Amino acid sequence: MEELDLHYTKGDPDFGIASEGEFINDINVLIKRISEVKNTVKSLSINFQDGISEIPAVLEECKLLEKLNISHTGITEVPDFVFTMPNLMDLSCCCTYLKEFPLNVFKAQKLERLHIRINKEWIIPEKIPPLPNLKILAIDLYSSLNMPINLGALNNLEQFLVATKYTEGDVPDLPSSFKNHHVLKEYSIYDPFHKYRKNFNLDNAAKILSTCPKFEYLNISGLDVGKGHQSVSKLKNLKRLEMGHLVTEGNIFASIANLKNLETLHIWGSEFRITEIPDIFANLSGLKAFSLAGNMVTTLPPSIYTLSNLKELGIGTTGIFSLDDKIGNMKSLENIHIYDGLLSKLPETVFTLPNLKILNIEENIFTSDEIANIKKKLSALAKNGQKIQFVHDKQGHRQMVKKLRAVNLQNDGNASKIKPEVYVNHCMNAINENPYAIKYADTALINDNNNYAKLCVMAIKKKADALENINYQALGKQLYYSVCMEAAKSQDIGRAFQFIKADFLSDSEYIQICIEAALHNRHLDFIDHFNTESFQKRFSRDIYERVCWVAVLHNPKTASRKLK
Repeated sequence: MEELDLHYTKGDPDFGIASEGEFINDINVLIKRISEVKNTVKSLSINFQDGISEIPAVLEECKLLEKLNISHTGITEVPDFVFTMPNLMDLSCCCTYLKEFPLNVFKAQKLERLHIRINKEWIIPEKIPPLPNLKILAIDLYSSLNMPINLGALNNLEQFLVATKYTEGDVPDLPSSFKNHHVLKEYSIYDPFHKYRKNFNLDNAAKILSTCPKFEYLNISGLDVGKGHQSVSKLKNLKRLEMGHLVTEGNIFASIANLKNLETLHIWGSEFRITEIPDIFANLSGLKAFSLAGNMVTTLPPSIYTLSNLKELGIGTTGIFSLDDKIGNMKSLENIHIYDGLLSKLPETVFTLPNLKILNIEENIFTSDEIANIKKKLSALAKNGQKIQFVHDKQGHRQMVKKLRAVNLQNDGNASKIKPEVYVNHCMNAINENPYAIKYADTALINDNNNYAKLCVMAIKKKADALENINYQALGKQLYYSVCMEAAKSQDIGRAFQFIKADFLSDSEYIQICIEAALHNRHLDFIDHFNTESFQKRFSRDIYERVCWVAVLHNPKTASRKLK
């Protein structure tokens, strides 16, 4: 056997997700399984086996091992022999309980891929020794630490991937040692949670990457880059650009207009606040894939229909209500995804596209008659040998949310254009349809904090985690406290509690919310919210005990999470 996959995935009964794999908490079981294949195994994974706290010595006998994944285990130390295994080329070492940075990793001279977690307490060396064969370096950062200044001295590094998984602090700069790096192709920097909005100096990174002759792929997501996106225009050799959930100043498309070598462009997330796509696509004639999602644009620019090489077009969660007949000129199109918009008709020219394979128009506002008409046309094409997958579910879905976003676009925060009571009615319709639509409620157009508070309560009574989308500063302290108290009465407060802005509340207000939440919570890990450093510093042990015992008396199964 060349592959021994012993990974384990925990289930979540709250979401009906079953466990996957065999959970191993006996080291002897692991030793036996490895011993059985030690002479042939080339790939071994114990990913998410958090019952395993050490690497057994028998692993050293696996001389053919090329790939090892020990991530998300209970391992506290990696023995030296792991890094001197003769054929090890791929190591995933994202271990929560690893005590310190494993400096011996630099003995693994054959490593081509390294995925490592940098824990909060670690001290990172200012400079690192070379790993001459390393091509891919993926780092999960759990605190705001500076990168080694000579990281760019990894001469064969082609992909550098960084995930920022901490809540406070900015994102470390791309080291200047990457200037003129001769093989670097890809740089990815992202916050997977999209909510902490850490600052990142994209201007500096783009200037460094512009000196790298083979650099062609930039992926950046979940960060605040301000005006830094303007320097992306310097990346003249860029072929693939993916940007998601970024906070920016100005229209991101202005920074993309001159990237003439682009083949793939994806822009996702309402945080861009794009209301118009500039007519720039004549400069991007090499595009093969383009997608835009989450921005309330209503029309596509004329030049987009000149993209004769485009194979994939994705426009989602927008206010697009029509497509131009000129889409028929886009003869290379294979996949069309125009979803979650306001389309009610398709141009006839769509059905003349010779290479079309997928037509996705789900969550628009097509009538049943129009859907039947489209099916008839696709059936005729199928008889002639062109089979097209047709996706059309949920017509009319979230229609009120889309209308609210369209109203916001039309009024642009100008309360003189619409009566407050009319606007509040739009908000109520949208929230009734989808409680998370509270994030689209424009407080300037509501023009009354009490009415905004009522909308917030309406949203959280439907879904407690709509708290995440509430503008607490617009509410003010007193109304925010009232809204949080309403949220605390939800059985789902255990999941939503993380979205309560504790620092915006007084000590007494926050404690009352904690106790009210403890009286209604049904989630087993609820007490974890109070096991944090910030709660322990702010409140006494007596307060902690009081909140925990209320939680335990209401839901005894939470007792296991209480700190001794």
